[in-house]
Amino acid sequence: MGTASEDQPDAVLLAAIRDGDLAAGGVLFRRHAEPLLRTASAWASQPAERDDLVAETFARVLAVVRAGGGPREDLRPYLVVTMRNLVARWGKQGSRLELCETVPETAARGADELALHRSNTKLVWSAYCTLPGRWRTVLWRTEAEGDTPTQVAPLLGLSPNSAAALAMRAREGLRQAYLQVQVPDAEEPVCREPRRRMGAWVRGALSPRRASAVAAHIAGCGPCRTVATGLDEANRELPGSAARLTG
Repeated sequence: MGTASEDQPDAVLLAAIRDGDLAAGGVLFRRHAEPLLRTASAWASQPAERDDLVAETFARVLAVVRAGGGPREDLRPYLVVTMRNLVARWGKQGSRLELCETVPETAARGADELALHRSNTKLVWSAYCTLPGRWRTVLWRTEAEGDTPTQVAPLLGLSPNSAAALAMRAREGLRQAYLQVQVPDAEEPVCREPRRRMGAWVRGALSPRRASAVAAHIAGCGPCRTVATGLDEANRELPGSAARLTG
């Protein structure tokens, strides 16, 4: 069992991590996360982006420390340098994020692979920022950085098979979010709930009851049908898609 405490200096906690005390990592995160978030604000304007930077920075640094490397006394400077390098790397690779249904460690699927054009990068990033943290992490590591599920699994506390399954769910979640961020806000209150679910509905991801409710509303609402028709066209460009509307 770990004996890490909040009043111990970085040097003691870092040594504890190298000895296998996982609780020491939590103490260091609580100590340095808030200052690091302020540092991240110089590079990332959105809270979700800042959270991702901090989480990924800590994950990388603590992995190095557990392996016996990294800082031995003051952790903060090492964190800042790691974050700066991470920002530079993500900046170069941001346009590589894809809405692809690739299966890790298997042959590529050809027509199923779709990389969004550079003009859609901002739209994809907006969709990405709406995803749960674990989905964002697995997408960055597998899609943007090219890691395999085996490499990502320890970071997420999963088996390689579970990491691969999570990556597939995250890719589908990104497709739904990519469609959803294209849905304009509803002017009429009755349209708000159907529009909130429209991205998932177009992808066929809703339960039968909810899907029927959205379909019934669209059938009787001209503005929402116009939105759904445009979304359906965008969805046809994504892998594993079928037309949701006919006629």
